[in-house]
Amino acid sequence: MRMLRRIRQVSAIELLSHDRRPLRGFTTAVSLHSHTLHSKEGLDFVPRVLSKVAVANAAVGLLEERHRRRTGRGVPFDRVYWRPPLHPKAAFELECRQIRKELGLDPLVSITDHDNIEACSELRTLGIGVPYSVEWTVPYASTVFHIGVHNLPPNDALEVCRAMQRVTAEPDNGSLTDMLRQLDSMPDVLIVLNHPLSNEFRTGLGTHARLLRHLLREHRRTIHALELNGLQPARNNVRVAEIATEIGVPVISGGDRHCLEPNANVNLTHAATFAEFVDEIRREGFSRVLFMPQYREAISCRYVEFLSQALATYREFPGREHWFDRVFIPGATGDVPLSSVWPHGGPWPIRAFVSTIGVLASRQMRPTLRMALRVQSEVEA
Repeated sequence: MRMLRRIRQVSAIELLSHDRRPLRGFTTAVSLHSHTLHSKEGLDFVPRVLSKVAVANAAVGLLEERHRRRTGRGVPFDRVYWRPPLHPKAAFELECRQIRKELGLDPLVSITDHDNIEACSELRTLGIGVPYSVEWTVPYASTVFHIGVHNLPPNDALEVCRAMQRVTAEPDNGSLTDMLRQLDSMPDVLIVLNHPLSNEFRTGLGTHARLLRHLLREHRRTIHALELNGLQPARNNVRVAEIATEIGVPVISGGDRHCLEPNANVNLTHAATFAEFVDEIRREGFSRVLFMPQYREAISCRYVEFLSQALATYREFPGREHWFDRVFIPGATGDVPLSSVWPHGGPWPIRAFVSTIGVLASRQMRPTLRMALRVQSEVEA
C-alpha cells in the first residue's frame, strides 16, 4: 500500500478493502475508459517486447520469414493490429456487474474505443443510454498522447468525432488547439488526458516528459483532468497525481479495460447522470478515485493475464473466436485476419507460446510466476 499512500498525499483516492467506509455517502460509481471489438490496438511493439523471450522471438521470426516469402517484404508491424474480444453489450455488462456486485452502487459506464463511437451507437440502438465517448489519438511532435473525450452531444457526436479524426490524420498545433477549444465549449463534455506517461512511440522518456510538459502548458485550460490508469504501474500514477496537483487539475479514474478483467479503478460520485458527473469534475473540481482489489496484484502478473485473455478462445463469438481471427495484417486488397494465413494458429513455436501464456496466467501458477519474475506488487503492504 506504500504507493497508494503516496497518491493519497496529493489526491482523493481510496483502495477498496474489507473496510467499506470509502463508499459511504456515494450513490454511483463511474467506469471510464474501456474498449470493445471496435478498437484497433496497434502491435508495433511486438517484436521489441517478444525479442526478450526465446520461444516468442522464434515465433516472430517464423512469422517474418513466411511473410517475406509471400510478399518479399518484412512484416509491417506498424500496420498490424488486434481487436479486443468483447462486443459492446458484453463490455458494458462486465463493468456494470463489477460496480453492482462489488460496490453495491448504481453504475455509469463510458466506453471509449480508439477514434470511433461505433460501440456507443450500437448500445444506444439497444436502448442502453451510454454517453458518446471516444479515446482520441493525438500525434504530438515525436510522440503521441491519448485524450478521453466523454459525453459528446448526441446530435453532433458523429461529426465531432470525424473532426477529431481529421486532426489525428493531419496533426498540427493549430488544429489541436481549435479542436480542444471546441470540445471545451460544450458544457457537458469531459476532456481527460489518458495515461499521460505512456510513451507509445518510444521517443525516449526524457523527450516524452518534455513534450508532456509542453502539451500541458499549451492546453491546460482545455484539459479537465489527468487519468490515474488501472493498467499502469503505481509509480506512474503517483507521478501523474503529483503533476495534476502542480497544474491544478483533478485526477480521475480510467481502467483501460480491453479484455475480461473489469476496470481496476472507478470514480465515486453523488451524480445520477453522466452530465452531473461531468459538472462535479469540471466546475466543482471534485473527484474521488477508488482502486479495486485487482490493482494490488503485481503489474507483471496482470500483464500476463491480460495477454492470456487477448490470446484466449471465445467460442461464443463465432467468426472471431480465436486470437488469430482478431489479429489483422495488410493483404493485397486490404487488412485481413491472420487466420487467412494461419488457419490453425501458426507454426509450433507460436502455438507453444500461446499455450505457455495460458498456463502462466492460471491461478495455480500465480505464486510461481511471481517468484520467476522476481517482482512484488507495488501496492502490497
